[in-house]
Amino acid sequence: MKYLLLLCLLYLPLCHAEQLLRADYRERPPEMQALDALPVGPLIEVLDTAARRVDARIEWRYAPFARSLEDLKTGRIDLVPRVLFTTERTAYVHYLPAIGTQRKSIRFIVRPGQETSLRDYADLRERLIGAKRGTAYFEPFDSDKLLRKSLATDDYLLAGMFRAGRLDTLAVLDAEAIEAQFHKIGFSDYRYADYRYEQSIGNYFGASLRLYQGQKQALYDQLAQQLRQMRDSGEIALIYNRYGVTPPGSVE
Repeated sequence: MKYLLLLCLLYLPLCHAEQLLRADYRERPPEMQALDALPVGPLIEVLDTAARRVDARIEWRYAPFARSLEDLKTGRIDLVPRVLFTTERTAYVHYLPAIGTQRKSIRFIVRPGQETSLRDYADLRERLIGAKRGTAYFEPFDSDKLLRKSLATDDYLLAGMFRAGRLDTLAVLDAEAIEAQFHKIGFSDYRYADYRYEQSIGNYFGASLRLYQGQKQALYDQLAQQLRQMRDSGEIALIYNRYGVTPPGSVE
């Protein structure tokens, strides 16, 4: 026993049990994206940094957002960046402290020449709208049963459906993400409609409520404390600035 204790003192990093946290990421440039099959961006670095400070390591998985939400429900994964706060999601998501707030415009993609034909919310009821499954856009859009929506799991599928003429318009939360997919498939025959919905949203990491209520409450609380300290000290803003990305605004 003394010999084993001596070995642990000499090789402490090897004897220390690092905790594993499973997290999903997706294409949300410039905050997070896959580059050579690796996760990159300020959101990735923020969570990796906070995890290291609580003696944990993030195991990243690339996955569609709808799958990530389902796996948060079951506790298959621990964390997902950029989970919008909704009352419905509090049934299965434990929200860590917001790292800041961001102005987000919900915009709508149409065919060239149709920009002025979509000027207000009521005009949406005349169209077949492409939207991402599991994504929260805004109310009443999310719960409006009169709207005709065609749901897909990711931006790549939506971009292909729009190019093929299967959709009249696309609801867009992250313009950079859908534009990147259009670029990948060599499509540029689109425009943004005059109508948009402006909102200010919190930038949250969503954790599994099931795991939080189980064995990981202490670890999630430690991670929350680190994120709060990084936010309040300005460290998160510095990380964003290193990537040339505008950092989230202050939390009111």
